[in-house]
Amino acid sequence: MLLCTDAETASAALASGELACPSCHAGRLRPWGHGREREIRMAGGRRQRLRPRRSRCRLCGATHILLPSWAAPRRADAVGVIARAAALSVLHGTGSARLGAELGVPAATVRGWLRRLRARAAWLLQEATAGFGFLVAIIETPDGRDPCPPGPTGSVLGDALAAVAACAHAAIRWHGRADADLDVLLGRFGLAAALAPAPGG
Repeated sequence: MLLCTDAETASAALASGELACPSCHAGRLRPWGHGREREIRMAGGRRQRLRPRRSRCRLCGATHILLPSWAAPRRADAVGVIARAAALSVLHGTGSARLGAELGVPAATVRGWLRRLRARAAWLLQEATAGFGFLVAIIETPDGRDPCPPGPTGSVLGDALAAVAACAHAAIRWHGRADADLDVLLGRFGLAAALAPAPGG
């Protein structure tokens, strides 16, 4: 799987041969049709159909699917939906059954999201912390102080989610992204990769 910030940029890079193969790192990816069309549940219960581009490495022959970063590999729900459910659970104690009922998904699905995120929380926190540092490296607030990362929340997953949200908001506030890009940015700063099923899972 290859995750990209936005589908249009990824398609242009794919067509021009600029995307390196994540399998062999030496070859370049070329268009190779499309993946299976599927439906993704978005915020508010809205559903969006997604037919992702497929690519193939000319050197090693590996195939990869290009997903927009608001979608996580092999997940039927958008990154933003899962992120909000995880935040309510970890930071506010909302139970899986209640979250599942509100979202229209089984409680076991919510527990699966949380289990996967907890397993990768330390990695997610490290990635998001590094991303935040990069985003604010050249930023100075009006009072002359560097923007501060979020404080501790009481759990590693809570800290990781807070760091991802801080990255997204920094990109919106100081790097020209729009509020409408929030879900894309949440995925871009680690959530999409963290939600990917474990190899062989």
